[in-house]
Amino acid sequence: MKKFFRNLFSGYFFIIIFLLIELALIIFFEFFFETVLELTFSALSVDGNATAQWIATGVYMGIRLIAFIIALIIFFKIINRHEDPEFKIPWIVGMLLLPVFFSILFLIFGNHGLKKSDKIVVDATRNAYNAHFKLSKLKEEEYEDELGRAIGTFRYISNTTELGIHKHNRVTYYKTGEEFFPDMMEGLKKAKEFIFIEFFIITDGKLWNETKEILIQKAQEGVDVRIIYDDMGCSGTISARTPRKLAKYGIKCYKFHPFRPILSGVYNNRDHRKIVIIDHQMAFTGGMNLADEYGNIIKRFGYWKDTMVKIEGSAMNNLIATFLQNYDLCAQSVSDYNKYLGYHYTKYDDEGFVMPFGDGPGGIDDALIGEQNYINILNYAKRKIYISTPYLVPTYSLLDAMRNAALRGVEVNLILPGVPDKKSVYAVAKSYFTWLMKSGINIYIYTPGFNHMKTVLADDELAFVGTINFDFRSLVHHFECGTLLYKNHCMRDIRKDFDEMIAQSKKVPSNYKLKLGTRWFCSLVKLITPLL
Repeated sequence: MKKFFRNLFSGYFFIIIFLLIELALIIFFEFFFETVLELTFSALSVDGNATAQWIATGVYMGIRLIAFIIALIIFFKIINRHEDPEFKIPWIVGMLLLPVFFSILFLIFGNHGLKKSDKIVVDATRNAYNAHFKLSKLKEEEYEDELGRAIGTFRYISNTTELGIHKHNRVTYYKTGEEFFPDMMEGLKKAKEFIFIEFFIITDGKLWNETKEILIQKAQEGVDVRIIYDDMGCSGTISARTPRKLAKYGIKCYKFHPFRPILSGVYNNRDHRKIVIIDHQMAFTGGMNLADEYGNIIKRFGYWKDTMVKIEGSAMNNLIATFLQNYDLCAQSVSDYNKYLGYHYTKYDDEGFVMPFGDGPGGIDDALIGEQNYINILNYAKRKIYISTPYLVPTYSLLDAMRNAALRGVEVNLILPGVPDKKSVYAVAKSYFTWLMKSGINIYIYTPGFNHMKTVLADDELAFVGTINFDFRSLVHHFECGTLLYKNHCMRDIRKDFDEMIAQSKKVPSNYKLKLGTRWFCSLVKLITPLL
């Protein structure tokens, strides 16, 4: 009952209410507004007064002219946007068919970038941390021989995020929540200076209660504890008063993009990142949220499969800068980056390269970094590539890169959940199966339960572990993060994990076919997905 009322008065509930109201208004303006105007102005001139009739006609034509000009401005704005035609064409077609409807829809959802105030903060944070990574960028030339063909993949992330490429780091790979959470808890207990935590979802339960107790204790010891969680992601999972409750203990806690009763595309820009940073000693990132199902303490959708990595060494600076940037967006201020990024880290013997990074909506980096990172990894592969994702509603560019890799002769292995958490989204994923398999891609269904991991491995030497799904939400709208890895010792652990997953999975047969009704439903979803 408590959870029911929490959901009833959550951000999701009010968003749905306001969407319904907005939809009703859009329909009214598109189909009934002109009729109401005609009746109103007809009533004003019903007495035959010529002056009143001319005034009514002039006002009517003026309103129509204003509506036409607004629609025309929006139409040309859509055409001139520097983005993939996949996003523009549905808007253009919609504007030609129903200009008023799609003009209003575009004003609400058309901008998948940042608010102006957020953009100012982002630019200020980049200026604050950029100097700390200049030395790393100078070393890129030294790394060219060691990185070989992978240099372009790393350089792309470096140029778009202005973060550094790092060597001599220790990376530990966690293939389950049962492995990860005990290590995270032990790390939190050792904190002496600061703890930074950022999650899309935090849920009341054993893990959050244990974490909260540690954080309160550490805050009372003088440790700087900062927490960010997504307001929509945590809608109905923890108390809305959590920031105020934690503030009593000196913990700085923010809801990311908190709900406001105004419809805006900003509600698409969710904080999907998962980051835990403890002093300058260790940092964790990957696909897991702070909820009991991720540690299989409770069962949801069968066995919950996910991955994380622990980073020890200078690459932590990338995650510190990434966390502080979103923290500063919440606080609308700029942190003292010098305080956190000037640390001299222990050098480890690991021969590989490590590059954590953050991705965000178009306004934060003017590029779909997550999408291009996946495409770069797919293009790198010569022999074999493993892909794990819970959702498959990708951009056409990413879908085509998967297909092209298979047509080049690369063995492409794609693993999806056996028990989905969202059946409608899972149906859309299945609609791509036949087309992908025709190019030679192997598709596996993870039978134990829900595969939530977002991990890619190319030729057993180039890998990505992170938060970025193969869907529009992650690739276009969300704030995401992840870690690019090259020839690290943990590569064998990642490969072993994939092999074990495939052994527990069923391969989708080549004659797989969706029902006609499901295919029609998926076609409709694919049509509107780029709009939202």
